[in-house]
Amino acid sequence: MKLIIWGIYLIVFCLPLYLVRFTIFKVPTTALELLIYALFVLWLIKGFKFKDFKNLFVTHYSLFIAIILILIGVGVATFYSWNLRTSLGILKAWFIDPLLFFIVIVSVIKNDEQIKKIFYSLIFSGSFVSVISLVYLFQGKLDASGRLQGIYNSPNYLAMYLVPILILNLGLVIWAKDYLPKRPLIVRAGMVSDQNIGRARARKSAATRRGADACLWVNNLLLMAVLVSTKSLGAFLGLIFAIIFAAGLYLYKKRKIRLIWTIIGLGLIILLIFVYFKLSSIQGRLSFNSRLEIWQNAWEVFKMYPITGIGPGTFGDYFPPYPDWGVPQPHNIYLAFLIQTGIFGFIGFLWLLIWFFKNGFKLVTGHWGLVFIIMSLMVYILGHGLIDTTYWKNDLSIFFWLVIGLTAVLKKNPD
Repeated sequence: MKLIIWGIYLIVFCLPLYLVRFTIFKVPTTALELLIYALFVLWLIKGFKFKDFKNLFVTHYSLFIAIILILIGVGVATFYSWNLRTSLGILKAWFIDPLLFFIVIVSVIKNDEQIKKIFYSLIFSGSFVSVISLVYLFQGKLDASGRLQGIYNSPNYLAMYLVPILILNLGLVIWAKDYLPKRPLIVRAGMVSDQNIGRARARKSAATRRGADACLWVNNLLLMAVLVSTKSLGAFLGLIFAIIFAAGLYLYKKRKIRLIWTIIGLGLIILLIFVYFKLSSIQGRLSFNSRLEIWQNAWEVFKMYPITGIGPGTFGDYFPPYPDWGVPQPHNIYLAFLIQTGIFGFIGFLWLLIWFFKNGFKLVTGHWGLVFIIMSLMVYILGHGLIDTTYWKNDLSIFFWLVIGLTAVLKKNPD
């Protein structure tokens, strides 16, 4: 079982490996995908127990209903796709693979300590990507619009990967100090030598926590430097939503209701100012106008195919010529689910979000630090998802189901 757990940590660290692509027997795949398959097979051999899996389904029956609806929606959309190869590839990489990883997580991960190690795996991954991106920045390797994209195909892709890790950093420093490395204080009554040992261990523990804090803040600076260089409006939009949500939830827990409304008001003012200055530039207006046109077209697509949806990954083919700067997605996570999984998949997606927040608010009292972080991550995904598709990519889809999976783990252990 320990090998499976370390496999989870490895996959979380290696999320950017979806960029390493190749074919096996003419079937396209990625290094990340092969790691997930290897982990799942290992779990089937060493960790799978039918009784435990049945209990898991019973415990989270509402969650699995949402998952089934999503799979029905995307399955039907794929069946009716005019480009079956593309849609099958997306079904495999952005739904089946993440759900295999999700099943292993909810079956194997048991406690806060393991969740903490998953967080640190993400943080180390983000640090690695940040350092590489800064090398690109110092070498002047930017895209045509002067934005940093690093090893990714788009500045937005880089930002969508790093902002959740920035939230993790901030969360561990501000909201969840109990989850930083520490050692217990051991003192035995009447034994001076043991008291001295206890004090020494306490000093060492404090030094360890200060060192961890310092590392997290250094990493925050690295992440912010990279994010500013991406010039991603959606990234900062989602980050502001996450900060407002986390601050409001914290103040609600402290029963400071008036201050909550003050924070929300200030946050909205900052958000409006930020959006105003962003849209005041010519490039910003062009970007927004292009997105507006794409959203309108996406809605027209839904009206044409409300039940079956269109094949995943085929949206760009419905509107030639597609904007040169764009990607074949509707730049909105909600519209993406609506048109590429049909009404059944979209209902499943909404059901999943209701399940998540309902259980998240219930878990605040038992795991307040972890739940603050996990719920803030989802708020970021949904906030940034207003103007980008923060699910429809290999690493992002796995990250989404990781957030759902960790909530399910905490639900199994509410205290």
